[in-house]
Amino acid sequence: MIDFLTYLILAVSLTSPLALRIDGRYITAGVSAILLVLSIYLWFPVGVIISVVALALSLDWRLKSFGVALAVSVISALLAAYVYYSSAPVVYGLVALALVTAAVYGLLAMDKSKENIEGAVKYLVFSGVGKVLIVSGYMLAASGWPQGLYLTVLGFMFELGIVPFHAWVVDAYALGSPRGVAALAAFSKVTALFVLLAIFKSVSATREIGLVALIVALSSMFVANVAGLTAKTLGRIMAYSSIAHMSYALAAVALVWWLGEPSTGIQIFGVPIKAVDLAALVVVIEALSSGFAKAGVFGYLATNISDLLPPRKSVLNILNILSLLGLPPLLGFWAKLFLVLLIIAYPQPLLVAFLVAWVVLNSAMATPYYLRVLRMVAEAPGPLADNITSTYTAFISTALGVIMPLIVYTLV
Repeated sequence: MIDFLTYLILAVSLTSPLALRIDGRYITAGVSAILLVLSIYLWFPVGVIISVVALALSLDWRLKSFGVALAVSVISALLAAYVYYSSAPVVYGLVALALVTAAVYGLLAMDKSKENIEGAVKYLVFSGVGKVLIVSGYMLAASGWPQGLYLTVLGFMFELGIVPFHAWVVDAYALGSPRGVAALAAFSKVTALFVLLAIFKSVSATREIGLVALIVALSSMFVANVAGLTAKTLGRIMAYSSIAHMSYALAAVALVWWLGEPSTGIQIFGVPIKAVDLAALVVVIEALSSGFAKAGVFGYLATNISDLLPPRKSVLNILNILSLLGLPPLLGFWAKLFLVLLIIAYPQPLLVAFLVAWVVLNSAMATPYYLRVLRMVAEAPGPLADNITSTYTAFISTALGVIMPLIVYTLV
């Protein structure tokens, strides 16, 4: 599949001049349809979900030449996911990370206003610094110096917007084009998290690195949720929500990195599962639930700046926001539940009590600002504005959440 994706990237690059004459969304729609068929053929469920999100976005928007950027974004996310699940060389995931950065930069700045460009440049600079650190640290670790993974963790802090390197996330979400922010949430973050999983899977590290990463993740989610309580506009609230969700995902990986496999074992729905697999499940669900819900929220906006109040109502995006809140049985609920189950599998009562209380506290703290977003979306003036993207993402948040026990039972 990697070879196919390589040829597809080359084909998109060669056909990109066509986007100057036709709306580039047709290129994205074609690429998404090809990836959808390929994912079904390979029985690659994550690829199916990602492909259909890109297809929905392409059908909803006039992208002009930036349709090529959206096509590259979805290819990158699919490539990173495939690298993780197939245990392919991590270098392919790093290539995907570089490609998605260039593509999302263009989408963030596509409306060409001063604000769009400012948000896009901040994303490019901080994400670029993160990638240099990720690649440098991974090369050191792969060469036999595991301490290089400290650099990799630092790089992912930049890439995912983990506190204290989170300011760019707020500006990118607030100032970028809504179409760019949807791509940032749905493809860039998903790509980065799958690369994190691939590195975690392929390189052994000392326990201390996991402890440092866990402390950073716990601090980050708290700062993000406190800041979210004071945010008043849609883009900024969603930015702090993204920082918090990325922190939950990093916490799951860091916990297993630090403590390894628990001696007592773990069972989900009566079926044994390894801690590393449960942590990966937390990350994947966080990536999908956060990314696709935000794609639905931003995907229906008909504004040039993401931080403007919605000009029209959306009913279906209420489900997306409730999923972000973690309301059962929606998709976002399972990520937090599995994180708690991962924590309580370890036989250290005081540590378990603290970590569970911390996760529950942070989830509760997030409730007021999600309710604020609900009001913005549901009480906006004007007629309903639900479109293909908000419909599909709301369906995914609900359907995957309802059948999650069956999915986990099947996978495990």
